[in-house]
Amino acid sequence: MKIYNLKTIKNDNNVRLSVSIDSEKLGCKELWFSTSEKFAHGLCETRLDGFLVGVIFPAMQYGENIHVEGCVSSKLIFNLNNYVVPILMAFFSSCKRIEITATETNSEQFDCSGVGTGFSGGVDSFCTVFDHYDLVQDPSYKINSFLFLNVGSNGRGRTEEELLFAGKKFYSRHDYLRKFPNELGLDFIPLDSNLHSFHPWGHQLTHSLTSVSGALVMQNIYRKYFYASGGLSYLELFKFHEFLLNRDTALIDPILLPLLSTESIDFISDGAQYSRVEKILRIVDYEPVRRYLNVCVHYGESYENCSVCSKCCRTLMTLNLIGKLDEFSHLFDIRKYKKKAELEYVCQQVVRQNKDPFAQAVVKLAKEKGIKLPSPLISYFLVFLFNFARASLPLAVLSKIKTMLKLG
Repeated sequence: MKIYNLKTIKNDNNVRLSVSIDSEKLGCKELWFSTSEKFAHGLCETRLDGFLVGVIFPAMQYGENIHVEGCVSSKLIFNLNNYVVPILMAFFSSCKRIEITATETNSEQFDCSGVGTGFSGGVDSFCTVFDHYDLVQDPSYKINSFLFLNVGSNGRGRTEEELLFAGKKFYSRHDYLRKFPNELGLDFIPLDSNLHSFHPWGHQLTHSLTSVSGALVMQNIYRKYFYASGGLSYLELFKFHEFLLNRDTALIDPILLPLLSTESIDFISDGAQYSRVEKILRIVDYEPVRRYLNVCVHYGESYENCSVCSKCCRTLMTLNLIGKLDEFSHLFDIRKYKKKAELEYVCQQVVRQNKDPFAQAVVKLAKEKGIKLPSPLISYFLVFLFNFARASLPLAVLSKIKTMLKLG
């Protein structure tokens, strides 16, 4: 795999930074990142660090060495060859050993003072903002801008239609979420991309690498960058490593992220000091959360919480257990959740509690709060029933069954 032909193109009010990717598996494709002209000064036009990190996982999947025709960080390429490649091989069985070379390396440190984080409006990002904007005193660690990335969380990019859909949702979510950074007087930098078209495995598997790729592209701004973890504590990462193995780069964030740093930008894995339940308890009374919490992972065009996807259900079940559910009724359709999703989701958590860290955490919280959940036997039966009905019955009938079988 070869990365070459770095170029900058101005189009209307946007500036696009792109390279050509020549791959035995993929052929010749363009990889690009784009931001508004207002933030174009942040685009790193002298090094290809972001593009390199963006394609390292695909290259390892295809067993293709990478050669960069251009300049990359000396520190980064050293860490990639000596540590990151072996780490990815150890935790993702489909990854193959590769070698990375470049025509030029440089150890220059850029003159920038930005302290950033990605802001999506979710539990993890809000917890990072609360800790490192509202509570922090040291200005060298206080967040002073937000980055909003289109690298997979807004939809897949396997086809042109999917790319267009993801781009539309990306800008819709940015327009909605930017009200919060505006209130704080902080920049909310949009960075569009087609990087997810190089990652057909889906966002969850490689989100750490693709997000870091975007931050490295904006390396002219950031000195430090907090990456909000995937919701598991340090202990949970060890205890449930088999649950995440081959499924999610969040498993290795505390090890991986510092190794993706360059001479100019330090990546900090933030949030694993808490479990997901602890994060919700930590931010539930943080006033902006009451207005902007956005956890949804549905594939519709709307940025609004659907109230029935896995992340909406996870959040709503926790809010219900701590007696805060009605306080978020303006952000979620509580009636829809209760009618269409609650019983099945709760039963699934009871069934999965011994192997799923998120399930174990909410079941433990229920016990601590003295809230009785369906027994394992009943939960197994109902999950089986729902799965059978979903495969055999019309959706309207399934909905009626869920309505009849309410939590006691």
